[in-house]
Amino acid sequence: MFQQLQQLLQHRNPRFVCEAAGDKPNAGEHIAHIDHVLTPGLDANALADLRQQVGDLPHLLAFYERYGSVRLFRDSIEDQWIGRASAYYIAPPDEWGELRDGAQSWFDDLSEDEARELLPDWITEYVVVGEIPESGNYFLMPLVGNNRGKVYTFDHDGYVFIERGSNFEEFVNALARVDAEHLDEIGGHTRYADGKTEYQWMPNQYLHD
Repeated sequence: MFQQLQQLLQHRNPRFVCEAAGDKPNAGEHIAHIDHVLTPGLDANALADLRQQVGDLPHLLAFYERYGSVRLFRDSIEDQWIGRASAYYIAPPDEWGELRDGAQSWFDDLSEDEARELLPDWITEYVVVGEIPESGNYFLMPLVGNNRGKVYTFDHDGYVFIERGSNFEEFVNALARVDAEHLDEIGGHTRYADGKTEYQWMPNQYLHD
């Protein structure tokens, strides 16, 4: 289970070859050294509480039995404004409420007509299991209906809900991909620093030893 993530975590000296964002033809390239941050899985009592909260979702429960949280593709260089950039954050359940408040703030700005047009039916019963840091975009999991257990990216630009996995394992493995298409997606929302210039660097190749 979580094979794509397991493979990613085994790589030594992971790094992105990056190009500068914007029109900077003479910027050259930057090697962004990255890591991944894991916390220990939940104990038996916390897992029981989680099961009571979300019901029988085996892939999600298996994840949190192994990991408390996962932060992927974190920069080794600290930006003066945001600290160390990272592409994705899967949060521990005790942070879901705060993340839901962040997502819900986008929905609360809508009128009743806009909400009916833009929001899915399950939006009354869902949890927010993570985020794309510094983007205002979140990972939502419905708890009811035919979409129960799926994970969606909520992109506040256009109020788009994009399915990222039919279950939690598919979701996690999708985030752990390092193919060119996914690197292009990461570059659309996460920029890496070089510690010397104000350039924002976007990954276009993934390497490891």
